[in-house]
Amino acid sequence: MSTVVPDQGGSPRLDIEMPGFPESLPGDVMFEQDVIRTISKGFESRGFRPLDSACIQRQEVLVAGGAQYLDGGIPEFAFTVQEPPESYTGANLALRYDLTVPVSRFIAEHSKSLSFPLHCYQINKVWRAEQMPTATHWREFYQCDVDVIGQGELSLLYDAEIANALVGAFESIGVDGFTVHISNRKVLAALLDSHGVRVHRARSIVQILDKGNRQPVEQTVDQLTASGLPAHISADLGRLVSTPTSEEARQLLQLRGADLTGVDELEEVIKAAHDLGMPDGHLVLDFSITRGHDYYTGTVFETFATGREHWGALGAGGRYQDLLKHVNGSSYPGVGMSVGLARLMGLLKEDGVRKERGLRQGAVTVVRREGSDAATALRVVRHLREAGLSVQAVFDPVADEKALQIAEEAEVTHLVSVVAEGEAVVRDMVSRAERPLAADAVVTGVLGAR
Repeated sequence: MSTVVPDQGGSPRLDIEMPGFPESLPGDVMFEQDVIRTISKGFESRGFRPLDSACIQRQEVLVAGGAQYLDGGIPEFAFTVQEPPESYTGANLALRYDLTVPVSRFIAEHSKSLSFPLHCYQINKVWRAEQMPTATHWREFYQCDVDVIGQGELSLLYDAEIANALVGAFESIGVDGFTVHISNRKVLAALLDSHGVRVHRARSIVQILDKGNRQPVEQTVDQLTASGLPAHISADLGRLVSTPTSEEARQLLQLRGADLTGVDELEEVIKAAHDLGMPDGHLVLDFSITRGHDYYTGTVFETFATGREHWGALGAGGRYQDLLKHVNGSSYPGVGMSVGLARLMGLLKEDGVRKERGLRQGAVTVVRREGSDAATALRVVRHLREAGLSVQAVFDPVADEKALQIAEEAEVTHLVSVVAEGEAVVRDMVSRAERPLAADAVVTGVLGAR
């Protein structure tokens, strides 16, 4: 509910703040859209195609059968949606909190119109009812998802393809130093099963292990024991999350008589990723990577900026075998990763990537000075646009200082000021040099300076 508070003059005003729902200035939006386009091109260069799913979903679909939540119900951080009485259908609805589940539902519904394996990506907003929004945790934010989804079966080689697709996207947008941490949920499941620990306990264990790469292993072991796990099992889990090689993990599982499928899969995916061209040092084995959702059944990933792991994961995901089998009985195994754009944008701004991108090429601002001719301004704008340039037109007369401010905010390469009938001044926003030109020569003047 909105509240009314007094302003500085003592009169009441409506409280219009929207905490957790970011609103951006034009320059920031243009930078964000530029990053989105770059990510899209990176995914498309590897054969992924875009799709779009509804932002409102049925609650029973969003919880994927209740498998990934302790209470089996709608998660606390999902915004529920109420239909108006005149169009009420009786469905329990909510805003999507991620893109993986809605895309899986989309594919289950439209499978007859699709070819499998489906290589797809989606860049859209999601909503989470975060209690304490921060600079990297918002209630409304973009996610960038890339997935390969099969019908019935899906090769493990696609897990390697997803990791490489993410590396390509990060490199193309200028992230300086990052690593993809990889593990396999089956390794943890096998070790727990060898100790007789069943799935209802595994969920709380995963929540502790998921902090493993951000705290000393001794602290992780103490937390596991404090949660009620026997000390010898806690010690084995601590040994696993600190294991640097798949061979040492294999030896631990063999010692406990545990299943080795997860280690075999992990080694196959890592080898395939390198065979596809994964740069050295970008793929890191990390058994503390578990991911919180139980719909992950095999390979799991998290991506971190090197030296700035305190930012948290920039991207995360993994393999999901039967995410929506409860909906229509069909199996659509998939593997994918998601990038949270808000956190990524914060990192790019810290790195100064926006400044490095410079001004928008082919972009021009046209203004009128006091006493100038409106007809000339209209003609100049038209000719520049017909020449294929992006033109911002300011038809109200403005002073030179204001005109310069407008052009700087618009990040254009040229400012054209109409000064009189048939006369203009072209300012190069890089060199700051000015040239007086006849209005009909402005197009040539701008294009010649590019």
